[in-house]
Amino acid sequence: MTIKLVATDMDATFLDDTKHFDNERFKRISQYMDDNNIYFVSASGNQYYQLKIFFKDYPKTLFVAENGALVASHTEIFQAWHFPTDLVTRILNILDQTPNIQYVVCGQKSAYVLESAPKEFFDMTCFYFPKTQKIANTAEINDNILKFSVNCPAAETQKYMQLLQAGIGNEVSIVSSGHGDIDIIQTGINKATGLNYLGKKHHIKPEEMCAFGDGGNDLEMLSFVGHGVAMKNASPIVLETAPYATVDNNEQGVLQHLEEIFEI
Repeated sequence: MTIKLVATDMDATFLDDTKHFDNERFKRISQYMDDNNIYFVSASGNQYYQLKIFFKDYPKTLFVAENGALVASHTEIFQAWHFPTDLVTRILNILDQTPNIQYVVCGQKSAYVLESAPKEFFDMTCFYFPKTQKIANTAEINDNILKFSVNCPAAETQKYMQLLQAGIGNEVSIVSSGHGDIDIIQTGINKATGLNYLGKKHHIKPEEMCAFGDGGNDLEMLSFVGHGVAMKNASPIVLETAPYATVDNNEQGVLQHLEEIFEI
């Protein structure tokens, strides 16, 4: 098997439940990838600026952030796909009319949270989106919008996904990583889009890529690559979709699988 690019989701995949990874094991794997010209990609629904923090000691890391809407290195944003202004307005109107939710407007420069949001929600947002601003209303935003992140009652995630899809229409895709977290992304833009961009940039075929994931927002990526790997803790549809599997995130399943395929 020839692997020239490795991509991994972050939460509940590369990271354990305490939001950490085994740095010493990854350091050895990273050195092997560097020595063999294998690209490493952090592919996440989270903000680019957060992902850079996780991999501050790994300057060659590439990023597919905001569920595929932004592709970058540590030093350069290569590509960003953003929502049309009229669609942003329509989505915000629907979100403001939807009860029992909180939302983050995810822009290229920053994330934005309403001042009226609970402090607990704002604090949680700042972890996943280190660049976050409080705003009195969404009319203050002057940014290219890449994604909307919605939090709803966890037990009603599917209901809210259907509600938002019906209200906004097919111009968006509604995906979830579970636990009441819903992302509204542009139709046709996902983690596979970002990997396709990097593949063309670096002359790497999909069958020469390996990817790891656990949630619904990883499905396109896992189907796109030649070696798609589901975490043991993945949702049922991910376990059905990915042709390969590894142990769960708390057992460092990504690192274990890479050690096995690289024989290190």
